[in-house]
Amino acid sequence: MSMHKDDLRSKKIVFVANCLLNANNKVFEVARYAGMFSEVIQILDEFGFGIIQMPCPETLYCGNQRWHTTRNLYDNVGYRRFCRSMAEPMADYMENYAKVGYEVAGILTCDGSPSCGITKSSYCEDWGGRPKAIPRTLVDLPGIYMEELLALLKERGIQIPPVYGLPMDDYEKSTQEILDDFRAYAKNW
Repeated sequence: MSMHKDDLRSKKIVFVANCLLNANNKVFEVARYAGMFSEVIQILDEFGFGIIQMPCPETLYCGNQRWHTTRNLYDNVGYRRFCRSMAEPMADYMENYAKVGYEVAGILTCDGSPSCGITKSSYCEDWGGRPKAIPRTLVDLPGIYMEELLALLKERGIQIPPVYGLPMDDYEKSTQEILDDFRAYAKNW
């Protein structure tokens, strides 16, 4: 596909978890930034990536005033079906980009999220019933939305791009450490 000679687009896209562009969709008490994680967006811009904001299935399914929850509570037929419906348009974008020679360079998620984590998601076997404070742990499993998105891409024969999970729930890491690690990764995307 020929482009106009003055067209400067990079043809490189990163799909980004919703809450990285809008902290207002995060569950209460866990946002590390006021609106958007602008430093992450600056890194993506620095390397010439366009951005597609993925939907937040938790906000659309449970609302903004939802309780903290875990992967195992979302791991049910209804929520998986809902996540799959949210993943369909993302797969359509990826397929359309591939047809015109654009590169889906990656997917950027929030590790620790029960929906959008990629290497870690929250888990607590004892959650359920009346809300109460119970320590949650992180397990080495993707979140439900990411699991459904990646399965859908595989089913449709769409190349799965590299996926990077920002360790937003790792409070032993400073925000600066998270950014430094991501910058080092993003320059090789």
